[in-house]
Amino acid sequence: MCMKKEINKKIQSLLFLLVVVVLLTFLNKFGYIYQVKSFTVYSINSVSKTFQGASNEFYSFVDTIKSIDEFKNENMKLRKENLEMNYKILQFEEIKIENSLLRKQLIFSQNSCLDENCLNLVMGDITSRGPDSYGDYVVVNIGKKQEIKEGYAVIASGGILMGKVVEVFESYSRIMLVTDSESSVNSITQKTRANGISRGSYATGIKLEMINQAESLTEGDLVITSGLENQIPRGLVIGRILKINESANKIFKTADLELFTDFNKVEKVFIVKND
Repeated sequence: MCMKKEINKKIQSLLFLLVVVVLLTFLNKFGYIYQVKSFTVYSINSVSKTFQGASNEFYSFVDTIKSIDEFKNENMKLRKENLEMNYKILQFEEIKIENSLLRKQLIFSQNSCLDENCLNLVMGDITSRGPDSYGDYVVVNIGKKQEIKEGYAVIASGGILMGKVVEVFESYSRIMLVTDSESSVNSITQKTRANGISRGSYATGIKLEMINQAESLTEGDLVITSGLENQIPRGLVIGRILKINESANKIFKTADLELFTDFNKVEKVFIVKND
């Protein structure tokens, strides 16, 4: 019984194959197979082109993203190089300014020689200014390591007296400016040779005091250090007489001095180490 069923199945399969062969032969004879084949090939090509186009667009998008990243990296690199170049230019300008100050001060030092003894100068940077008494004192970055002592004169470029060293620490010093109300310097006028004392006035200016009524003063005359006190060399510039104040009822006359330098804009100073 089972054998008979199996034979029937085989016969059915053969008949099915025979019908398929006849059908394919018939379709091929009238060109239907070619049309199906063309449609299939066309469909496959269309799908392939679609996928190819999508693939190309995807790769193009990836390339664009890579290009953007490369552009950003290149832009960051150029910005970094630009910043480095600007910093180098800034440093170069600072060196030029410092060299100019040194040349100017060297000329002053050479012109201040007496019997072959020239001023012994040490350059330092102003690191801070008095917060509660602006204009009274500054701090410079040189101290005991550079053998700085209290009382040493401090000058700006060109031999302009700024003040005196009043406190010395290991690596910095505190400088009292000549504009401080407690500052006093023995002075002399350059032309008339009148002796007096230059004192600070409200942290903004200086007055020349203790001038005998018999002494002659001239507006515009320079006032310099007299050299009568220890560690303050003769000939440092203090200021110029701006206004003379005198009265017949007073023993002494005074004068308002004009400063040659705005101490608030000074960045580098020179400490005179001459004892």
